[in-house]
Amino acid sequence: MSTLGFVFSMYTPWWSLILMAAAIAFVFPSNNINAFLSGFLGVGLLWLIMAWKIDVETESVLSVKVAELLMMDDTNMLVLLSGIIGAFAGGLGAFTGNSFRQLFLRKKKESFYS
Repeated sequence: MSTLGFVFSMYTPWWSLILMAAAIAFVFPSNNINAFLSGFLGVGLLWLIMAWKIDVETESVLSVKVAELLMMDDTNMLVLLSGIIGAFAGGLGAFTGNSFRQLFLRKKKESFYS
């Protein structure tokens, strides 16, 4: 998911990764906890790596200014915060996709013998 998400996020807005996590969780059956964790780890690691990559490429010019606005001492904490926000967004997206899939499943009727 992360490789596809990296390529996908280069050409689409930031929220497209959440939709992609929801679509993947919709297609591949799982329980809600596993769907949340896979979206959490996949999108979170991707956002963490992308934020770090942008921070290194721009030599922390914008990161220093944003860290000052948020009263942080270190720009690495800002990169970590970005990864955590992305992780929760991806986890909730995958949870939503899996829950939406479960709406269409037929539940077995319980009989007296089963």
